[in-house]
Amino acid sequence: MKAVAEDFAAFRPCLILAHADPAYAAQVVRAFRRHGWDVYPAQDGPEVRRLARMLEPQLVVLQTDLPEESGWLTCEKLTGEWPDCKVVLVAAEPTPSRGAFASFVGAAALVDRKDGLAALLGRVREPALPAVG
Repeated sequence: MKAVAEDFAAFRPCLILAHADPAYAAQVVRAFRRHGWDVYPAQDGPEVRRLARMLEPQLVVLQTDLPEESGWLTCEKLTGEWPDCKVVLVAAEPTPSRGAFASFVGAAALVDRKDGLAALLGRVREPALPAVG
């Protein structure tokens, strides 16, 4: 019983992050690590999915316009394979139609890049993580 309690106490939620802006990505990594998360950066959609298979993350944060494969498509593939995986998309200019598309591809939320880290952290703390645009 003690081993189970120790394992539970040592649990650290896992985040996979794919964002091309190094300054934004560094802010996200620092903030989530301060809150006790293990954070794994990825360069593109295929790497995100490879890491997700290995790590079973609680959260994936994707820039919508990733190289090679868009964050939209990566989100759809992730949520198709792992329906319980929470994916937050980060867009430069979210609109209501992009918010609807985020819901369509299975994203838990769509946040505006210009709103900074606070917008992302706020969405993660919400239980339902509604997509907004």
